[in-house]
This record gives sequence, structure tokens and C-alpha cells, in this order.
Amino acid sequence: MRNLLIILPIAFLTISCTNNKPQNEVVIYTSVDQIFSSTILKAFEKETGIRVKAVYDTEASKAVGLEKRLLAEKKHPQADLFWNSENLRTARLDEHGIFREQPKKIELYEQTNTPYFSDRKSWYGMGIRSRVFIVNTDLLSEEEYPTKLEDLTDPKFRGKVAICNPLVGTASAQFASLYAKWGETRFIDFLKALKANKVAILAGNSTVKSAVGNGEYPFGLVDTDDALVGIEQGLPLKMLYYDQESDGVFAFYQTLGILKKGPNPITAQILFDYLFNASTEDTLITMNAVQFPVLSKNALHKKPIMWSLPPAKTESSLKPSAQLIRKYLDR
Repeated sequence: MRNLLIILPIAFLTISCTNNKPQNEVVIYTSVDQIFSSTILKAFEKETGIRVKAVYDTEASKAVGLEKRLLAEKKHPQADLFWNSENLRTARLDEHGIFREQPKKIELYEQTNTPYFSDRKSWYGMGIRSRVFIVNTDLLSEEEYPTKLEDLTDPKFRGKVAICNPLVGTASAQFASLYAKWGETRFIDFLKALKANKVAILAGNSTVKSAVGNGEYPFGLVDTDDALVGIEQGLPLKMLYYDQESDGVFAFYQTLGILKKGPNPITAQILFDYLFNASTEDTLITMNAVQFPVLSKNALHKKPIMWSLPPAKTESSLKPSAQLIRKYLDR
């Protein structure tokens, strides 16, 4: 049973707000894979009786499309919440002041010693994932497995590696963070090496997963959840945490915020409290949507060596890294 009281009196749900409309529904924009997020949202509907109108992002645009939509709707929000699969674009949106502050949520992070929240205390993080390699076990022997990120540029894998578009989604967050961490010169050298090695750039992580699993490429770079879904599907895949002798894999986390002036502020808070909860996080871990917790100490997998940067630092690197990607990597 949840440690959060979800079922509220029907009378409370129909309290009129400024627009005098009953609030028995809630609108959420989410880039969390629909196979996972829809399951959670349907459970919420069943438990509360509140109807959820969900707008999902496409695999190819991952978070980018919803970011643009939220900015376009800033003056007249159509959504109540944004549940993002990563933290970078949530931080960017926060700079535009579109989220409602909720300082009391900091208490949960103080209990677990995890600082995954915005400086404005207007969005919060949960559920850690990371960027990993997947290898096709029919095409590569264990001795041939890649072990470090730079193996993407190893000539022995020329034309045999797939990554998703580094201008969108979690891949863009990783590349922006690499730019911030390495500096411009090393970042450009890396982009040039990727292009010289004929690394295939595919639409999204799930596309990379399928291409490697179907034998089109020996290995690729994806998110942990995509790798685990492929393995569950019975594809000949193995997930590898690279750079375990150095900095480790790039890590990121889901984020959640309530929009200012959304159409349903009461039910927005109810859904926020339902999602931002250790019980929901544990469910996401069980589904392999995320792999490591923020809100609890429960973890189903041994934690690898991981690294990440503060969202503000990654955010400031997104534009210059994207410009360089277009210049040196775009086909």
C-alpha cells in the first residue's frame, strides 16, 4: 500500500478553481516511453477515478518536441505536468519559469541524501538510468566486446556501430555533458573520429536496439531501459557498462514538474504526489524503465561506476555542442 494517500473525497476533486470548471481530469506531457508511463498512469486512473489525458513524445524527437510545445504554450498552458525521461530539457524549461515551486519536496531528498532537484525547487528527479553499450552476442565474442566509450571510434568497428541521433533526447544530454567535461578540442576530435569510423546515426534508441539485435550492427550505444527491453524480447544482446576502469557510464534521471497556471492545479498536485513517490519509483525499476532509485534505497541491479554533471552546466553546453555536431557529424 502506498505511503501516500491518493484517494480523496469526490467533493474535493470537484472544487471549483479560477475557471469554475470541475477538476476530475489531469493533463500530462511525458517523454517517458509510453509502454512504461501508460501503465503507471492507468493505475493512477483506477486508484483515483481521475481521468488522465497524456501526450507522449515520439522516439525520434524524445523530449525535444514537448519542450518546444511547452514553450509555445507558456502564456496559456494546456498541460498540468511535465514528466520527462531526462533532466537536461527540464532544466532548460525551468529557466523560462514555467514550473510551480514546491519547496516541501526537499525533505525527501534530505532523507536519502540525493540532490536531484532544481535550484528553484520547482522540479524534482527520480529513477536513474545510464547510457550503455549493447552487443550482438552472435556477432561478437566476449574477447571482442568494447570496454570504453572511445571504442565507438576504433577502426576495427568501422561501419559496424550504431548510435541514436545525438541532437535529441538522452543522447543530446550525453554529448552536451561530454562537451562540458572534455572541452571543445577533444569533443571535436571525438566527432571527427565518429564520422571517420562511419558510425551509423539512427532515429532513436529503440531503433538502435533493434538494429543491433537483428544483426545489422555488432554493437551500439543506447539507454539501459532499451537494452533490457531488447534482452527481454529474446534478442541476442548483452548490456555492457563501459569505462568501468575510469569515469564510468553517463547517468541521468527522470524529472517531474507542475506547470504554473495549468488547467487543473488540484488534480495536478494529486498526480504529482502519486508519481513522485518511492512506490512508483520501485514500480519503474521493476519494469526496467529505470535501474537505480533516487527516492529509496531499493535497487534491483548492482550499481556501476557512473558520472553526470549538474543540469545547469550541461544545459549551457547544449547549444555549442549541437552546433559542433551539425558541423562535424551530420551526414
